[in-house]
Amino acid sequence: MLSNLTYSINAVVPIFILVILGYLLKQFRFITEEFCEVSERVVFKIALPVMLFLEVAKSSLDVIGDMRLIWFCLITVTASFTVGAVLALLCIKDPARRGAFVQGACRSNFAILGVPLAENMFGTVGTQMIAIVMPFVILMFNSYSVIILSVFSSDAEHRLNKKSIVGILKNIVTNPLIIGVVLGLPFMLLDWEMPVIMHKSLTYLNNLCTPLALMSLGANFKPANMKGRVGYAVAASLCKTVILPGIMVTLAVLLGFRDAALGVVLILFGAPTAVSSYIMAKKMKNDGELAAQILLLTTLLCIFTIFAGIFILKTLQFI
Repeated sequence: MLSNLTYSINAVVPIFILVILGYLLKQFRFITEEFCEVSERVVFKIALPVMLFLEVAKSSLDVIGDMRLIWFCLITVTASFTVGAVLALLCIKDPARRGAFVQGACRSNFAILGVPLAENMFGTVGTQMIAIVMPFVILMFNSYSVIILSVFSSDAEHRLNKKSIVGILKNIVTNPLIIGVVLGLPFMLLDWEMPVIMHKSLTYLNNLCTPLALMSLGANFKPANMKGRVGYAVAASLCKTVILPGIMVTLAVLLGFRDAALGVVLILFGAPTAVSSYIMAKKMKNDGELAAQILLLTTLLCIFTIFAGIFILKTLQFI
């Protein structure tokens, strides 16, 4: 029991120490809003794609095995958005709140928290498995979020049409994370050796990714966003951090997933709502305030829920 507790603490606490550090540095004005904006661009357009490139380049398809994990993620993420949209139609009257609710309850901050959590839990195997699964997941999260926010938008200009579909396709082709993975595939499939100079330079950028991303996440944490709409925010947050991961991890266990593969499922569905969900909801004329509240609450709750999930799975010897 003590070793399982220590394992869970070591997997979760170091990550959230950096998140808290980012929040404190922002409060004491060591870092600014401009720093946060630049940091996010550096992480998503440079550091994280480099990290994925390196992990894919040095991995092999044996990490995934029979591709069941990828198919499981494709099907379950699709199912979660579909069910979420139906429930929102039945239970929420305001269309603008529906889009923010569904995106907040289903879209995960997998890109930021996935790699460090997987590395803390399973080492190299975990990061390589995350790297191979991530492009599929990021593609689905981005596409489904745009569709959901378009369908429920209060502005006719942002509703689903030919223009928005073209935008989704463009987003897929130009997504830096997907580009990073695609560039790493020849190195993995053909077993190419990377030049030492190239590998060292990219490793420096890779090392920059996790601390900068986590500190930026903490710096964007704004308790003032919790005013109003608390009921919807609490419901969506419980769906995101408790109900959805509980259902999907149980299903994964029943299907025979264990160890790193099961850990990926827990991280995928148990991570808090993506930071970009607030920006997208606001730009597409959905309820931006509700999106901000869900982001805040899920970030707080997942500290405890992910810890509990890891501890339970470790105690049951599933990971």
